[in-house]
Amino acid sequence: MCNAKMKLYLSLLFASLLVACGGGGGGESTGSSSSGASTGSEGGSESTSATEQTLSLTELQIEHSNNLTSVYSVDIDVSLPHLAAAQVYISICDNSIGGLENVDYNKCLVKAALQSGQGQYQLRVPNHCQSLIAVVSIMEPDVDPLVYTLNHNNQAQTTWLIQ
Repeated sequence: MCNAKMKLYLSLLFASLLVACGGGGGGESTGSSSSGASTGSEGGSESTSATEQTLSLTELQIEHSNNLTSVYSVDIDVSLPHLAAAQVYISICDNSIGGLENVDYNKCLVKAALQSGQGQYQLRVPNHCQSLIAVVSIMEPDVDPLVYTLNHNNQAQTTWLIQ
């Protein structure tokens, strides 16, 4: 009985030693692949530094007409007197995806109620918003919203009259 327990104990000991060693030989390939990876990254930094050497700030030329602003201003005047008696809301949103069905109302620049069909808004819009959409929702049954769009004309100041 003692021999059987001893054999079982020794077998478990040897098995655990083999598992702990990890099979051997694998450690060398891991070391060589990591040194190969560092060689590749060194080559990448050489190409980056070569690119940096060819570009300099003194060579950068900006047109005199470019004032480097990242926003443009839009003054919006809403005049819808035929809707003065109705409950009316306006949403002004980025129209980069295009169309009424793609408007993300959670990211609108303006969401407001119109008072007697009137409203005035001043917006600072980032340059990447090349088109704006205004959706005027009339809170009456079976009435479709009114949709207006404005395309950015590369001017720093734009006036948009919605009527």
